[in-house]
Amino acid sequence: MKVNFITPSFRLVSCELMALNVIFAIVTASLVIQVVVLFLLVYGYLLKRKLKFRQHGLTMAVAVFVHLTAVFTIMIPSFVRAVIPEYIVTRPFELASLVSLVHITFGTLAVSLGIWRVASWRFRKNFAGCFNKKKFMRTTMIIWLFALGFGITLYTIFNWAILMG
Repeated sequence: MKVNFITPSFRLVSCELMALNVIFAIVTASLVIQVVVLFLLVYGYLLKRKLKFRQHGLTMAVAVFVHLTAVFTIMIPSFVRAVIPEYIVTRPFELASLVSLVHITFGTLAVSLGIWRVASWRFRKNFAGCFNKKKFMRTTMIIWLFALGFGITLYTIFNWAILMG
């Protein structure tokens, strides 16, 4: 006779832990993607400093595309399925909710400005219109860095227990 020591409650806990590991892996992948985007932005800035304007524009376009991919495949679904119903609606004044709202605000503004800047460039070979946009580009970068900072804060809030073992 074979004795089964795995109870239904153990299976439930095991499935919950596995789901948490998958979620942790997904949000960690999102954070890694944002760090890659940061490196692309820095690399694009360095190309501009070397007067390689076309490569600068292409690199920034790739950064916006990679960022949008993460936003639409990971961030928006996470917010709609988990953050909004579990935090913002039920506990609007908790730290996670407030940080989420600030992150969403800065993130939406940054991605909108990035799309607008890349779309207005439209891969032109004439860069004359770009030179007077320096302050605008710098402002977009600062807003994106704020969004990244609040995103890292949010990641830490949600994953503190896992990160601290």
